[in-house]
Amino acid sequence: MERKSISCNVAICPSDAVIRRAAQVSRILKRSGGLFTLGRKTYYPHITLYMSEFPVKNLRVIETVLEEIASMTRPFRLTAINYRTHEGSIDVRFKRNRTVAELHKRIVHRLNPLREGLLRRKDLVRFRQFNQQKQKNLRKWGYDNVFSQFSPHLTFTKLRQGNRSILSPLPRFNFSFLAKEFALFQSAEHGTCKKLIARFKLS
Repeated sequence: MERKSISCNVAICPSDAVIRRAAQVSRILKRSGGLFTLGRKTYYPHITLYMSEFPVKNLRVIETVLEEIASMTRPFRLTAINYRTHEGSIDVRFKRNRTVAELHKRIVHRLNPLREGLLRRKDLVRFRQFNQQKQKNLRKWGYDNVFSQFSPHLTFTKLRQGNRSILSPLPRFNFSFLAKEFALFQSAEHGTCKKLIARFKLS
């Protein structure tokens, strides 16, 4: 049967140096029970801007919209803050500067109508576990971490059980970089990006 909808993640692509460092940290965490390992061919390192479910028939329009947004956005710097454990995930946070916040907002507003009210199956299953604000975000925008809830981060892996002590031995890499492109990915479990659909270079 032909697939009618697809889970997508619009995400910033890190620099090559950050990709290498993120993959190294992910491999280290694998030894502690990480559920996936980042790499260049599967589980792409990324910083999510917007994630939701879309009708497959709208993919070409989505790509056109994202190309237009990229053409209006200049490269900008993302400054890493610190490692973090969050709901079992291990990640590095970035400062939410004005440029990345505006890019996130623009993408959400432009793509939201194209999901035609769809929600990811994962979000439908766990809907009642969210607080009222996140439930409202899901209904209206198809993604719980929008606007005030948006926190740029790069996830290394997810553990079955969160453990803050796992952060202390991790190498103190510099994950700051100049963002020059974002991409449209097909997303999979744990918020991973398993398949690249299209890349969009910033102007």
